[in-house]
Amino acid sequence: MKRVNIFVAVLSLLLVVCFLTTALAQDLKTKVIEIEGARLEGKLDTITKRYEGLTKENPDDPVLHYLLGIAYLYSEFDIKEATFDKALKEFTRAKTIDPKMKYVNYSLGIVYWYRGEYESALDAYRAEIEIDPEYGENYYNLGSAYEGLKEWDKAWSQYIIAIDKDPKIHRAHNNLGTIALNWKGDYFRALDAFKTAMELRPNEVLYKKNYNEAVRKLKALKESVDKGELTLDAGKLKKLNSLDLKEVEINE
Repeated sequence: MKRVNIFVAVLSLLLVVCFLTTALAQDLKTKVIEIEGARLEGKLDTITKRYEGLTKENPDDPVLHYLLGIAYLYSEFDIKEATFDKALKEFTRAKTIDPKMKYVNYSLGIVYWYRGEYESALDAYRAEIEIDPEYGENYYNLGSAYEGLKEWDKAWSQYIIAIDKDPKIHRAHNNLGTIALNWKGDYFRALDAFKTAMELRPNEVLYKKNYNEAVRKLKALKESVDKGELTLDAGKLKKLNSLDLKEVEINE
């Protein structure tokens, strides 16, 4: 099974509730942060048992099933071959009780993405978009699922929408740059995308490494042009000559 950086998943879970204003959303935000805190303090078992008890007492409460699902999700982050079956069961139960509940499909998508079930992740994220079409992170996630399927053009389109909805989604800029660099061969677009990602997240080492890779590609391109091995149209040549192709310093 494909594994991803734990931090990214933690961030995704918190982003679900960080920008919300309703009473329910604020309560969810508080409780998700509480679960994350319990994990960091080594008390996740205690809070998980609490929600297991509450769901038994209130079997038709979708919020309790959702929060228990998050607790289960956190509990498997450090397991190499995690399946997230328990989290999936609770999120599915929450959705069954309340098909229109926000953030459940989002979290289902995270589980499916972790499991490498990208088609199911697509379905989950599309369902979340139907409920909340203005939330840019939903389109970022949709793009990530398309990347899992190696459907680069579709992923690209979703990242564009995500950025249009919310220009501050740094991961969408970075992923655009990665597709431009590795699949489209558009080093100019890659450089611009990585630069924006770095500006939004100055301490992210990955973005700096990606930016430097784009710089090296453009340096090689310029060398080929200078040697007469390659010809560019006037517009691209002018842009290439205008670039200050210096790698950024990386402190890991």
